[in-house]
Amino acid sequence: MPKQFGRRQVLTAGAATVAIAGLSACSSPGASEPTEEDLAISTPSSAATSKVVATASDVPVGSVFKFTDPNSGMPAFLLQPAAGTFIAYSSKCTHQGCVVDAYPDANAFKCACHGAKYDLATGEPDETTAKSLTATALAKIALTVAGDQISVA
Repeated sequence: MPKQFGRRQVLTAGAATVAIAGLSACSSPGASEPTEEDLAISTPSSAATSKVVATASDVPVGSVFKFTDPNSGMPAFLLQPAAGTFIAYSSKCTHQGCVVDAYPDANAFKCACHGAKYDLATGEPDETTAKSLTATALAKIALTVAGDQISVA
């Protein structure tokens, strides 16, 4: 009696045959390697990979602008302490990794988890935080400014 196959076995066998046929077509003797022109077309331009997070008008002098760091996916803060000077800090508390928030009126970043406080302008922990929680400065985020566009490097 001939062996009978179930629907799943037939579909799996068919898919394997198609995959093998597709692979052999890719490696056929007439196939050529991609040219530099082909690669240039498929390579994204720097404009397409730009990581613009704000414009200068989003961050008035003395203010704080919250954004998502495209490199880490974490919240971050962009500041303009003086006209044309932009700095950014990660929101990750250096004590235990909680997220800090910005309090411009108090000139500080504060961690809700453990009470850590960091200077808004420098990202440095205050004396109590540095000593009791052994925290270090918030991580600075590298920026580039082109015209009014502010990007994460």
